[in-house]
Amino acid sequence: MESTIVIKLGGSLLSKSETEVFDYGYLSGLKDVLTEASLQENKFFIAVGGGYTMRKYRDLAREAGVVDDMSIHWVGTTVNVLHAYLVNAYFAQLADEDVIKYEDYYEGEKEKFKIDHKIKVGGGGRPGHSGDVDAILASDMLNSKIIVSLKNVDGVYDADPKLNPKAKRLSKISWREYLDIIGNKDKHEPGGNYPIDPIASRMAMERKLKFVILGGDDLENFGKYLKGQEYVGTEVT
Repeated sequence: MESTIVIKLGGSLLSKSETEVFDYGYLSGLKDVLTEASLQENKFFIAVGGGYTMRKYRDLAREAGVVDDMSIHWVGTTVNVLHAYLVNAYFAQLADEDVIKYEDYYEGEKEKFKIDHKIKVGGGGRPGHSGDVDAILASDMLNSKIIVSLKNVDGVYDADPKLNPKAKRLSKISWREYLDIIGNKDKHEPGGNYPIDPIASRMAMERKLKFVILGGDDLENFGKYLKGQEYVGTEVT
């Protein structure tokens, strides 16, 4: 396991619904995993998503008559930044003070991404893609070849498990196979719900990166992955 691990933290794990706008209890469980004694030498970059809050503001904007996709993308990007600040505040004793956001991902200043404490948190970069791309850009800066994506699904399936109860989870697939599963899309719709967004998928394939998709609600399983034990999930490589 690499000493610096990039985590894409799905927004749906933090912001679940109108009654669970932000789940600090989830962050408490995540903190327990990241601070286990066996992982004391590891450092973590956490790229945070938007979840329910992002979808709520997106829908409100559309209902108000906002039709420009880029404007809607900016809504999502800004919510991701808000969530990054909330996560960073919770992890204050473990995290670097600065939050990576917006143009930080594109300025090429590796010093900004240096993790001085245990954790560094990133919000949204430029609009037009999901936080998966932010995680990839962070991995570039940190020289990491693996991104662990904590989602509200426990891996990639050969069909939509919500529509097909016989869909099978795939333990390991190639980027070509993954792109075939999602229909070889070439752009990310605002709020699009993919295991890995199409733009990020092509970037990861070009960089020869591995995404490990895990069900983020099962933090015990996440801990097993970090410790090199048998786990449930999908490697896309």
